Amino acid sequence: MPGRDTNVGAKRARETRAALGLGASEPIDVLAVAEERARLGVVVASLPDEIAGGCFRAGERAVLWVNGDQPLVRQRFTLAHELGHVRLAHEVGMNVDKVSVLAGDTRDAREVQANAFAAELLAPRAGVEALVDGEPGLETVVAVAARFGISTLAALYRLSTLRLSSRVERLRGELEEGLAALFEREPYADTLAEITALPRLSPALEGSRLAAMPEALRALGR
Repeated sequence: MPGRDTNVGAKRARETRAALGLGASEPIDVLAVAEERARLGVVVASLPDEIAGGCFRAGERAVLWVNGDQPLVRQRFTLAHELGHVRLAHEVGMNVDKVSVLAGDTRDAREVQANAFAAELLAPRAGVEALVDGEPGLETVVAVAARFGISTLAALYRLSTLRLSSRVERLRGELEEGLAALFEREPYADTLAEITALPRLSPALEGSRLAAMPEALRALGR
């Protein structure tokens, strides 16, 4: 059952969609949203394997980091998570997020909120519900994942969190058996998918010392 922090994160994601002029149910190009609508700097770079990304904030300035060596679906979730830290007005400074944190292995209220923000921003309740007709099967899980550019496991978690499935464990077992391949769909394509060389910096960050602060690099390399 979603707790207070989950509800806070999801609510702020819906508010963010409205504030940035995004539809309530459509998939988004999260990199374009972060850069062009939220006007934030983004660095996509090779980072240590255990690091998903990070968020550096100093006053009104912010730079979001994403590990560009990781799968596209994880990069999208990471960027949405880091955007969540900004939109949720979490404390300033450098915040480094490990892969395990984005996978839900955390009790930190800020991280729980940012995870819920990312889930709702990428796969909004209204959009997911529109794809569900009755008890969802594995084909629906794959459809949700492909529609919103998230992993099949994240899609299953969304169905569970939104109370749209009563057989989550059975579906999880089918995913573990690799049965999702039976319903394979074209992967979601966005600006992140077009990146061919790392590091990739937002145009506004070219030549900026903010994007390459030694403190940030040391923190990400821990």
